[in-house]
Formats: sequence, C-alpha cells, structure tokens
Amino acid sequence: MDPLSRRAEVSVNHGIISLGDGARNTVNNYHHPLPSAASLSWPGGPGRLSPTALAAGRFVGRERELSDLHTVLQSGTGLIAQTVAGLGGVGKSALACRYAQMRQDAYSPVWWITADSPDRIEAGLAALAVRLVPELNSAPLPDAAAWARSWLACHDGWLLVLDDVAAPADVQELIGSLGTGRFLITSRLAEGWQDLVDRPVTLGAMPVEDATELLRRSSGRTDLPDAARLSARLGHLPLAVAQAGAYLSQTGIGVGEYLDLLDHRSAETFRGAAAGTPEDRTIAAVWTVTLDRIAEEDTLALEVFRTLAWFAPDGIPRSLLTPMADQGPLVHALGLLRAYRMVDFLDRSLSVHRLVQEVFRTPDAAIRHREDEAIARARARSVDLLTLARPAPDAGLEAWQCFLPHADALVAHTTAAQDDAATTGVFEAAARFLGSQNLQHRAVRYCSRIADFHGRTQGPYAPATLHARANLAAAQLETGDRVRARELLEANLSDQQQNLGPDHRLTLTSQAYLAAITYTGGNPDLGIELLEASLGHRERVLGPDHPDTLVSRGNLAVAHHERGNTVRATDLFETQLADCLRVLGPDHFDTLRSRHHLASARHAAGNATEADRQLTALLTDCERVLGASHPLTADVRSDVAAVASELTQQPRDDIEQLRADVIGREREHGPEHRSTVSARAVLGSAYLRAGDVRSATEVLETALGYSLWVLGPDHPATLHIGHQLGDAYFAAGREALGAEMVREALADCERVLGPGQWETENVRATLVFMAMSSLADRVPGVRAVRRLLKRMRRRARPDGSGPAGGDQGWMRPGTDLERVRAAAAEGLRLCGEGELRGAEGHLRVASDGGNTSAMANLGMVLARTGRPAGAEFWLLRAIEAGEEGAAGPLGGLLAEAGRFKEAQPWLRRAAATGSVDSMMDLGHVLIRTRRGRSEAELWYRRAAEAGDPEAARFLEQWAALRPRRRPRTGPG
Repeated sequence: MDPLSRRAEVSVNHGIISLGDGARNTVNNYHHPLPSAASLSWPGGPGRLSPTALAAGRFVGRERELSDLHTVLQSGTGLIAQTVAGLGGVGKSALACRYAQMRQDAYSPVWWITADSPDRIEAGLAALAVRLVPELNSAPLPDAAAWARSWLACHDGWLLVLDDVAAPADVQELIGSLGTGRFLITSRLAEGWQDLVDRPVTLGAMPVEDATELLRRSSGRTDLPDAARLSARLGHLPLAVAQAGAYLSQTGIGVGEYLDLLDHRSAETFRGAAAGTPEDRTIAAVWTVTLDRIAEEDTLALEVFRTLAWFAPDGIPRSLLTPMADQGPLVHALGLLRAYRMVDFLDRSLSVHRLVQEVFRTPDAAIRHREDEAIARARARSVDLLTLARPAPDAGLEAWQCFLPHADALVAHTTAAQDDAATTGVFEAAARFLGSQNLQHRAVRYCSRIADFHGRTQGPYAPATLHARANLAAAQLETGDRVRARELLEANLSDQQQNLGPDHRLTLTSQAYLAAITYTGGNPDLGIELLEASLGHRERVLGPDHPDTLVSRGNLAVAHHERGNTVRATDLFETQLADCLRVLGPDHFDTLRSRHHLASARHAAGNATEADRQLTALLTDCERVLGASHPLTADVRSDVAAVASELTQQPRDDIEQLRADVIGREREHGPEHRSTVSARAVLGSAYLRAGDVRSATEVLETALGYSLWVLGPDHPATLHIGHQLGDAYFAAGREALGAEMVREALADCERVLGPGQWETENVRATLVFMAMSSLADRVPGVRAVRRLLKRMRRRARPDGSGPAGGDQGWMRPGTDLERVRAAAAEGLRLCGEGELRGAEGHLRVASDGGNTSAMANLGMVLARTGRPAGAEFWLLRAIEAGEEGAAGPLGGLLAEAGRFKEAQPWLRRAAATGSVDSMMDLGHVLIRTRRGRSEAELWYRRAAEAGDPEAARFLEQWAALRPRRRPRTGPG
C-alpha cells in the first residue's frame, strides 16, 4: 500500500484506484449470468467436513451429548442453532464432527467452516459458493460469500457447522439474516449465547470409562494395563488422551514408562502450562514428550513443526514448506508429525491445533524444544517462507486468499520489536493487496507495524516513515476512525512540511486527505475551502494534468455536487472527464469513475434522459473493463435501474440485489460507513416506490439515524433521507408525523441548498401533495382529485422524469447490542450538554436497535425542538416496548397541545408510579374540567406530600381563592 498511490476521494462510490507510477490493478471476472440462488439445489454428494473427520472415526462415548444435539437440531421448523462450548482440547470439534458424520444423510449438505474470525467465516461461505458455482472462484471474496448467504436463505435442510467461534457477535449477524436451516457452533466461550440458542451444550472432561477406551483405541492396543491411571493423570481430556495414545502407538512403550516420563519432568513441563489448569499442564507435558521422540527420529520434522506454529492453524499449503527440504525428506517428516497427530492432512493442506501452536510459539529456556533461539529461528524461517510464497500482484484472488491468513497470523502473533525488513516486506505486500480490494479496514494492523518499523529503523522524519504514517492514516480513515486519522494526519502533515517541504507530493497528498476528513467530519464549508486550496496547490506544483490533480478536481466536484451546487459540480466533472480521457485514456478506472460522477450530476440537475443514456453506455464499458462484480460496476448498474424506474414510472426490479448490497456493506464496513448509509437510503427509496411502506419506514429510520450521526443534519444526504422518511410515514397513514418531517426537510433545504435547487422544490411538491391529499378527504369528487394528485406527485424533473424506487420484504440484520448501548449513552450525554440536534442521530440509531430509554429520550428531544408529531410517535413506541417512564412525557405533550382527554390516561399511569411532575400535570389537566376539580386537588396534595414546593404553593392559593359557603338562613 504505497502512500504515494493512495488518493482521497470524497464520494459514495467505491472501487479499485490506480496507485502510483506503474501500479497495476487486479480485475477478476467471472462468467455471467450466474444461476440464481433460489433456482440452484445442492447437487448431491457429501458436503465439507472437519479436517479432523478421520479422528472422529475413533470417537468414543458422548452418546448423551450426541442425542441432545440431534433432539435440539430436529426439534422444529425454521432456523435452529445449537452451541457446544467448553475448554480447549475438551473435544468440542470432535463431537460436532462425529454428529456430522453420523447424520450426513439427514442434511443437504453438511458444510464445515472454521469460524475463529469473521474473515474465516466469510472465506468458508465463499468456499460453499464455489462448490455450488465454480465460476465464483474468481469473484471477490465478499461477493462469493454474499451469494452463499443468498443460497442458504433460499433453501433449508442444510447443516452449517461453525467451528471454534471466538464470540457470539461473530456469528450473530449471519444467523440472524437467515430464516431456515441448522447451525451447529463450537466455541471455547460458554457464556453469551442466550440470544442465539436456548441452552448451550457445555462439554466437560470425559467419564473415566470413555477416556480409558479412547486411550486404548488411540494406541491400537486392546490390552493396556493401567490405562485408567494414565487417563486420570491426563485429566481425562480427550485431546491429551488421544495424543498419549498416539505416542504409545508410535513408540511402543508401555503406560508405566509414559507415566514415569511425566512424573520425572512434571515441574518443568507444568511451568510451561498456559492457564495453570490440570488439563493444560497435561497437554503441555504430552506435547513435550512427543517432540522428544520426533527429534530422536527426524530433526527435520521438529523444525517443520516449530515453523508451522507461526502460520494460521488451518489451510497451510504443503507447497509453503517446499523450500525447507527435498520432497522425500519433507514427506517423511510430515508423515511422522501426522503419526503423532501433531498435524492433520486435508487435501493438499495441513492443520495444527491452535493450542499446540500457542505453546510452541512461547519461549521458555527451561523447557525442551521451546528455547528462545529455537523459537526465534522458527519465526524467521516462517517469514522467509512467506516471502518466497508471496503472490504476484496479478496472481488472482485465490492465491491471495491462501496467503493472507498466514500473513494475518504473523502480524497477530509477533510484536513490533520483532519486526525486521523481511517481516515488513510481508506486511507491505498484504497491505497493498487489501487496499486494491477496497479492504483497507483489514490493513490497519499491517500499516501500524510498517510505520513503527520505519520510524524505529530510519527515524521519525525519514521519507519512508512519513509515507507509512500517511498510509496508516488513510487506512484508519477507511475504517471510519476519523478522529485518530485526523490527529495522525495533522501531525504527519506538520512533519512533512518541515522535512519534505510544502510542495512535496506526499505533503500535498496529506493535505488532500485532511481536506477530505474536514469535509466529511461535520464542517463541509471549511472542507470545501480546503479542497479548493488543495486543488490549486496541486495544479501549481504538479500541473493540471497530473493524476493527483485530477483526483483533487474530482473530490471538489463531488463535494459541490453533494452540497447542491450542481452548476459548479457539473463544470468540474466535465473538465475532469476531458482531462482523464486525454491523459489516462478511455478505459482507465479514474476515467470511468469520472463518467459516473458526471452522469450523476446530470441526473441531479434534472436531466434524467441524458443521465440514462450516459449510464447505460458506461455500464457496458465497466462490465468490459472492470468486470460485472466490481464495486463501480455494481454502483452504475444500480443507478441505471434507478433512472429507468423514474423514466418508466415503474418500481425497480433489483430490490433483492439492493438488499444484499446493504447487508454486504454493513458486514464489510459497518453500519456507520458512508457507503452503507448511501446503500440503505437507496433501498429505502426503492421500497417506498414499490409501495412497501413498512419496509421503507424501517430502512429509512435506520438510514436517517446513521446519516445524522455520521454526516450531520445539514448534509444533503441527510436532508433527502428525512424527506423520504416523512413521505413513508405519510403513506403509512401517519399523516401528522409525515407532514411534520417534510416541513422540517423543506426548511432545512431552503436554508442549506437554497430555494431554487431541485431537491428543495421536490420537497415542496411533496408537502403540497400532502396538504391537498388531506383536503381531498373533505371535498366532493375525492376520486377525481386523488387521480390528479397522483399525477402531481410524480413531481417531474425538467425532462419529465420522476423519483426512484424497489420491492418488498426487508429483514433487519442482527443488532449490535454494544453499538446500540454506546449510541444511547452518547445521545444522553449530548442531551445533557444541550446538543439536541447532535444527540438526535445517536438516539435514532439506539432506538432503531430497540433501546427503549433511547426511544423515550428521542421523543423528548423532538418535543423540545418543536416536532410534536415525531415526539408522540417515539414516546408511544417506547411505551409499547415497555418503557413506563415515557408515559408522563407523552401525557404532558398531549396536554400542551390541548388534547386533555387523551392526556389523562397517560398522566394517571405515570402519576400512579410516583412521578411528581405527572401528578402536577394531571392536576392542571383536571382543573380545566368542571367535574375534575376535586380530583385535581387530590393530585396536588399528593404532589405536595411528595415534597413538591410548587404543589404546596398552589394548594395555598387554591384555598385562598375558594369561595366560602353562604350561611344558611330561615326558620330554625
């Protein structure tokens, strides 16, 4: 990821960017059309089982657990998930594998995924897609995984085994997005599964009889004296028992000799145990003794094993080890390791238990085979092997998918102090590839280590260090971490100006990044000023035709386009496109992206017919040059469908693809990323156009919350989403709330964009429609008027086109509870500081995630900012969700509007819980009714008794003003 080749691009469109002089883009194409997920059935035959499937053939016991698993997984219809949890080495994976083997005929298919990270889960889904559609082997990993999700959603009868899940959150979104099928999950974590499964199966140590039988089977000896004693010495832990049996089988020694080895070496071996538990100590002892025998027979096998400890636990290509020795000795060494069950074979790859790897990555001078020098030598050898195996930039996705897990393992299991030039080279290769795939968020760890290495070896102000720090800031920016990215960029820019000069290309690049962060970080006016300055600086220093200058011109044009300055944006886009065609050529990525920007500007300016012509031609070129699966191609395809929908006045026919796009972007970038917000807004508009107002409302509510949070209340995207949401509320029968939101959107558009802009007039037309629609209910000839309004509502652009839209059936992805809690807390904090508009976005996100207190707080924020219909809507939702504290504010809101009769039950409900404010409000409401005055006095007294001084003063005035009864007169 060369910093010279990274360019800031302020845009909602994403794709591969040409990086630096001589840089190359890898474009992966696969044949189209692909079969639809719904139409393609499992072709038959076995699925994919665990790498330990052969070990499961020696499985012993666990009958009750196997029966419980089958009972749960076959207990009903729809989606069912079950978790097997317990200590590492206790046999969770073996149990899941045994169940899958026994029940293969009951599922179609059984598919095993090593799920120790979200990336590995995605890779496992992609492998399923490739099994079903081999053409997907050349597709980007996220696309293939998304197709697999679609296939799972369309079929039932399958069993997905997710092995070694680190945390429930890693699989919650996947499980929540599907409605059928079965999940069998193994994890070391026994807590936190209550949202996914009713009751996890917690696996403990094996019973004595079963552990003893496992030892006999593993050793291949039916007559094994003292087997129970050895099993007990090993803590009846399946992995330790199986390893001991394998050692006995390989060496031919007896149980007594094995116990003698453990007894005489227990202190040193136990000291190397990770967690201090008997099982971990026993495992460490077994592995040390096993390696003693391996070293006696074949020293190469020992070196191979030490080296394997630094790679990912699964999917280690045999070819990665080829440079270590000739084929014959290497095959013998691997066979010996497999005989001791220190490695497993699966096709042409190897796997090693991750606990074994952890132990033998940890140096301890007192324990054989774990000396500092030996472990450092193995680490260096693994780096050398990865350097030799590093794919070429154009090697293809499959080669990099094999390489990246091992680079990830290296960066995760080493420290910055251990980095050298070779290690940094591996990290730089991985970071460059991830950047080319628009996966910069996965490159942050690499970029951080690269920057640290150059700073340590060359100094903080060396060009390489400044390059690396710029790359790190860019990667942080892509993850949405604008605060840290801005801090790093500002510090780096200062150092660049002092050490490289203000006109150095890197200095100019950092200025462009900083301008982009300023624009997207809540200060768009200042951001545009900085973008203008950056463009001028690059034109003066680099020239008007330099690729960096072209990017700056595009950034500025996008900013003006988003701010509604379509004339200035169109001029800039036209200039940029002409320069890109002349300088870069018609098929360059920047040229294609410039054409997309210009077509979007034409569309926003009201010329949908010309935009349709340009986009249709562009789509053909993008598919030819970039491939059908490229992100830019996907964006252009979506825009073609949107414009066609406007011109034909028909709903969009690609809503399923839009929905998958939202889920994919949220999984890849997070819900707060700009591209996710944009895709969600497009989907909501599509639902609204298709008449699915319920789905439109849900999607647009989420989009508005994140847009307020990420882009701010004055961003054009936020204004458009608010307008669309108001339209959806009105269409759903919430006329007052919808009209209120559209009125607010109109006021904001006039203030931010100006009264003459198309979006402003579009919002005004919506408000006129709402007013006349309400009038139509009260005048004769309602049907005729409604037909007229329907034609008016098409709100034609200058060329006669109207708005865009979609399909039905939105399914909300899984909720990140931690994110919801954080948003609710931040919203409450901003409320306390008086930042009500700033709080609104956070509270909307938390409310959308189901946080009831956030719903109530959002209702009160809307009430305090003059939006009573919205306040009533959210307070009612909070009460329906069980937030009793919202009853009082709702009653007070209704009372302020003069709706005394509606206010009374809510105020009574709140007053009954002891709310003094609600007691007073209820008294004020009752006193306005002739029959309620005596009850009003009762509530005032209760409030006074609760310590309210206002109530006490009110009662005093009440007594003073109360008319006295006249004395009775007449005969006595």
